[in-house]
Amino acid sequence: MPSAAPDSTAAVRIRPVAAGEGERLREITAAAKGFWGYDPVRVREWAAALDLSPGRLAAACAYVAELDRRAVAWAEILPPAGGVCVLEHLWVEPALIRRGLGSLLFRFAAGRARELGATALEWEAEPNALGFYRALGGRHLRTEITEWGREGSVMGIDLV
Repeated sequence: MPSAAPDSTAAVRIRPVAAGEGERLREITAAAKGFWGYDPVRVREWAAALDLSPGRLAAACAYVAELDRRAVAWAEILPPAGGVCVLEHLWVEPALIRRGLGSLLFRFAAGRARELGATALEWEAEPNALGFYRALGGRHLRTEITEWGREGSVMGIDLV
């Protein structure tokens, strides 16, 4: 973990995920999900089952936020289908949550989705992050049953 949280996001560099970074992304994901108080065993099992293979990440448009040359957050968008990109993942190391990094990465992902020709971005929102997404302009689109077996909000923004 970085020794100190950044005062701003100026020192953060966003870049494509590099080959072989899947395990670091898994660590960030598990730590971020665990931040919300979920059962640690279930979180580890869930994170272990994620397909973070290099080929899949490259095809899915995955990006890392780096601080001091260390991956501390990441986001993944799926290529547009019917004008809509899906934000499949957005995870930030717990020590850096609420420091602007998630907002920076979200805006970057939305910009990339727009560059890919999407007119909208949608995502399944972690229930504990609804306020975060609302602050970024996200609106509730529909309710679906999540992979965790509970009702979850699918949110979205227009990109045009």
